[in-house]
Amino acid sequence: MPLRIRRGTNADRTTITPVQGEPIYTTDTKQLYIGDGTTAGGVQVGGGGTLTVNTQDFTASGTWTKPANALWVEVTMCGGGEAGQAGTTTAPGRGGRAGRIASKTFLAADLAATVSVTCGAAMAWNTYVSSDSAFGTHLYASGSAIGYGGNSQTLTAAYFEMVDNLGGNESSRQFGDGGNAISNQWPGAVGGPIGPGGGGCGGISASYPAGAGGKASTGQGDSNSYDPARGGGGAAGTGGTTGGAGTAGGYDTVTGFGNGGGGGGHATAGAGGAGGAAVRGGGGGGGGQGTTAGGAGGAGGAGFVRVRTLCFG
Repeated sequence: MPLRIRRGTNADRTTITPVQGEPIYTTDTKQLYIGDGTTAGGVQVGGGGTLTVNTQDFTASGTWTKPANALWVEVTMCGGGEAGQAGTTTAPGRGGRAGRIASKTFLAADLAATVSVTCGAAMAWNTYVSSDSAFGTHLYASGSAIGYGGNSQTLTAAYFEMVDNLGGNESSRQFGDGGNAISNQWPGAVGGPIGPGGGGCGGISASYPAGAGGKASTGQGDSNSYDPARGGGGAAGTGGTTGGAGTAGGYDTVTGFGNGGGGGGHATAGAGGAGGAAVRGGGGGGGGQGTTAGGAGGAGGAGFVRVRTLCFG
């Protein structure tokens, strides 16, 4: 006849405090516990616990709640992205810049049970509206640099200089820049390390078509090139009698950050195409040049905050 020990469901186990050395077996979770005389439910035999990662993504402002058994908390974020510039009958629109980024890891015990999360608003083209994202008072990321042309902007820790071996006037470009069709028809630039992408330029002609939006990145170019200026986000609109619209940028499922919107196509006898919209800190696509009207610039993406917590238990 087999030896039978105290047994029951796991819920039943937690209602008693077994004496020292007393075994308990849970019939539903199939675990064995030994009493120590003081711990309710006993101590699990071989219960070393497991490591899990809790991920909370914020695309709008809210509140982060610390998970149970939290050890370390990693926060990555970006500020609001800039909308693309509208095209006109004489010039295409430039792509909007991506929001700046920030990342930091915290000891979970140093954080409160809840922390307010702010996702910075998307920026209109060439405006100075504040668009910072924040994790309480612990970490901030500002919105995109205003306008185009890295030479006029002050570099911060959230910027990553692009090394350009192609020569010429593009050596000052930054990761996350928007494209500029007037200056060699560049597409939107790839985002900086774990950063969102800039918007693609609008189209000016068949020789200088619209550019694709930059893709969110871990700091390197796409599969075809190490050049971080290559597009990989929203597709560019095609040129024609009326310019085609650029597609929306969407976002990268690995990093969580937004891609840049595609630039609008040029028009030969009508309105230029609209630039594609962006999300999660990406830059909007520039509008295409038209003969009757330029295309509208695509909206920039609001800021984005990802909080990942390593938990044990």
